[in-house]
Amino acid sequence: MSEDAGTGAEKNTGAAAPMPIPGSRWPRLKGPAVFAVVALAVIWGGLPRVPAEWGIRFGTPYLTFFTLAALGAASFFLLLNWGPIRQPASAGMTFASILFVYVATVGGMVAFGYWYYPQFQTPGAAATKQEAGETAAEMRGRAVFLNPAFACFACHTIEALGVRGGQRGPDLSDAGKRAERRKPGMSAADYLRESIVDPWACFTPLPASGLAECQPSADPAKTYPQLMPPVKERLSGEQLDDLIAFLMSLKGAREDDGKRN
Repeated sequence: MSEDAGTGAEKNTGAAAPMPIPGSRWPRLKGPAVFAVVALAVIWGGLPRVPAEWGIRFGTPYLTFFTLAALGAASFFLLLNWGPIRQPASAGMTFASILFVYVATVGGMVAFGYWYYPQFQTPGAAATKQEAGETAAEMRGRAVFLNPAFACFACHTIEALGVRGGQRGPDLSDAGKRAERRKPGMSAADYLRESIVDPWACFTPLPASGLAECQPSADPAKTYPQLMPPVKERLSGEQLDDLIAFLMSLKGAREDDGKRN
């Protein structure tokens, strides 16, 4: 009896699960952890130091997006190293799991992007209200810029007025001031008119280039695609004049609102 009991005890002891060894999970965590640390160091320590002469600037949205991508990749490899994971009980549960991961990943990135900087956002009432000292022509030009039929704000932002539009074109917060220096001997109004009706006349320098004057191009149509829509075919002469008057009034952020020019 005692022998059987002893044998059973030995069998039970032999079948017992082994105690976890301290530090045994570190080899599984080491690779993804090192990858995440190195990736974050490059993203937040290296990318912001890219020379301004390159014409590339990695702002917070880009750095945040790259961070989420790096952490997502590290988490994926961590799961691969973690060991067997219980599989879904049916094909329907498998499909639901894949759908959940997809919706959570893509939906999260889209939600963040829309929250931080919504693209093609229809300007609200704050952007459409008349500014102090704004002339009638400037007010009509503002209405032209914010008119969805012309969709200027789909490509251009005016941060000084709270118009958070697209990013394909430059921010026009100080368009009137910059236009004064784009072409020596040409007035700001004439330059703005030319840049609207004939965008190939010269290339606008990148903000980080340090250049003020636009750069001529021998044959730009063979090098760059045309992004500016045919505005001159959509606007009447009066609408174009009003739009130019509005752009001329944009001199940068006002000093009293604490925004940067």
